[in-house]
Amino acid sequence: MNYLAWTANLGVVPLFLLAAFLFAPEALFLALRRFSVIAVLEAISISQFETLKLSVLKLLKITRSLLFVKVFLLLPHASFAQVSPSDVILAKGEQRELSFSGLKNFSVGNPEVIAYKFNPKLGKLLVKGKRVGFTDLIVWTKNGKEVLSLYVLSKQKFLKTFQLADALKNMNLKIDIKGPVMTASGSLSDFSDYLYLQKIKNQYQDQVFFKITLTQELRNHIIGQIYKKLYANGFSSVTCQIDWLDILCFYEGNENKALLKQLADFYRVNFIEQDSKLRHKNYVLKLKLIQLERMDGREIHMGLDKLQAKLSDIFDFGIRKLIDENMVFLTQSRMDLSSLAEPEMVVNLQTPQLIEIGSQIPYQNIAQQGATVIAPIDWRFAGLKIKTKITESFGKLLLDYETEFSRPVGQAISGSKETSSALLEVGVPMKIFQIGFQTNSKSRQGIPFISEIPILKHLFESKSDQKTYKQIYGYVVLEEAP
Repeated sequence: MNYLAWTANLGVVPLFLLAAFLFAPEALFLALRRFSVIAVLEAISISQFETLKLSVLKLLKITRSLLFVKVFLLLPHASFAQVSPSDVILAKGEQRELSFSGLKNFSVGNPEVIAYKFNPKLGKLLVKGKRVGFTDLIVWTKNGKEVLSLYVLSKQKFLKTFQLADALKNMNLKIDIKGPVMTASGSLSDFSDYLYLQKIKNQYQDQVFFKITLTQELRNHIIGQIYKKLYANGFSSVTCQIDWLDILCFYEGNENKALLKQLADFYRVNFIEQDSKLRHKNYVLKLKLIQLERMDGREIHMGLDKLQAKLSDIFDFGIRKLIDENMVFLTQSRMDLSSLAEPEMVVNLQTPQLIEIGSQIPYQNIAQQGATVIAPIDWRFAGLKIKTKITESFGKLLLDYETEFSRPVGQAISGSKETSSALLEVGVPMKIFQIGFQTNSKSRQGIPFISEIPILKHLFESKSDQKTYKQIYGYVVLEEAP
């Protein structure tokens, strides 16, 4: 049988006739598909040679977002996040087929939000988003009454919602979507995920509720870095606590805005300044003024720290214990140790104090106005003045003090002045100042009664000049008032 005879029998042989009848529609469909593909490719090739302009790129840019929306509409929602079975989320223009077992009747609360069509044979309800909004859907089936919530979102809102849900799900978080609002729950252990989630939280704080905790390792890392940097910059009282993703750090003392802003921006924490507890207490300020005197007039090149005693012994046992334990050394060095004053006062923060040890000395100034001689008397203070003020600095107690020492020299007052500050610890004594000076004294000794006779007194008297070098030490301790 040749080829022509075989084709001639195509319509005669029953088997061939049946095959042609069965495959004719598929062959026609393939032929039409091939024709359409060829036509599209030919049109594309023609457009490439005719219109390669910037307008095409703009058109592609406009349609790209619409293409993404359509792709998200085609993908199943369960692949991104968990949606409650009683909730239906639609994009505007999207259609969804709802199946119910034995659907008898239904009621749409707001027909302006969705369009619907019921197929009683299949027991299916086709809904389509018409307007952005919400409506409830009540259905009656053979199992009873069921209420559904339908949310219609704009296409961009729909896209952003499920993109956000997908990003959160990639961090192993559980996502529950309720219309345009979602809840993210879970635990974070990576610091980079924490920073990324903080950015999402700031951007979508009205759309997402975060019920996320931090692992102990991540929490210790963040709070440990904050403590380390604040303590290194003078903060002494810092307390941090965590409320889900929010980290609140309370601090006391002067505010370092630059450092706090840098830490807040990097670690995403909130700093809150709180009133210092130190301001609501009374304290007792104790001072010890001790004088070390050398009788031979030579300078003293040592301090009380060279003596065999603790600094706290001065306040606990007084100067007597210090003298008794160093009697031999003081005698051999021709030194005399004594206490000038031991003032105590109850103080409060921000309140200045003044201590004066000395007296007012009268000085007569003689002046002449014409034939009249005027001799007024001026009173000048000679002694030691100590001004103190205790404030708070970075959660610590800061003592600002000023010492002014003056003594009479001839017809004038000579002295020195010092201003400084120091950080105090409650119950820990500290030396705050040291003043050294030399005194010269002249004395005459004679026989009683004869020393009063004008000529004979010079024969029976002796003169002596004496130089003495003195050191005054100021010690202070701050204690809580009972």
